[in-house]
Amino acid sequence: MRRKHALLMTVFFVLYLLTFLPNFGIMNDLKFIGFLPQSLAWVLLLNAINTVIIFVVYFKFFKPFAQNVEKISEDEEGSERALAR
Repeated sequence: MRRKHALLMTVFFVLYLLTFLPNFGIMNDLKFIGFLPQSLAWVLLLNAINTVIIFVVYFKFFKPFAQNVEKISEDEEGSERALAR
C-alpha cells in the first residue's frame, strides 16, 4: 500500500511540475486546441488529472487514516473514563 501511495503522489507532483512548462516556453505555441490556446489546454488537462489523483489519494489513504485515529482516541477516552470511576 505504501508503494501505491508513493507512486500516486509521485505522479501527482510530476504532473504538477509539468504544468509549469508553458512558463519556460515549452508547450507555449500559439496553436489552438478546440477554442483554447495550447498552453491553457495543457495546464487544464494536467490539473484535471491531478484533481482526480487527489480525490483517489484522499478517499483511499487519508480518510481511513483519520477514521482510525478518531476510533483510537475514542477508545482511549473510554478507558480513561473507566479508570476515573
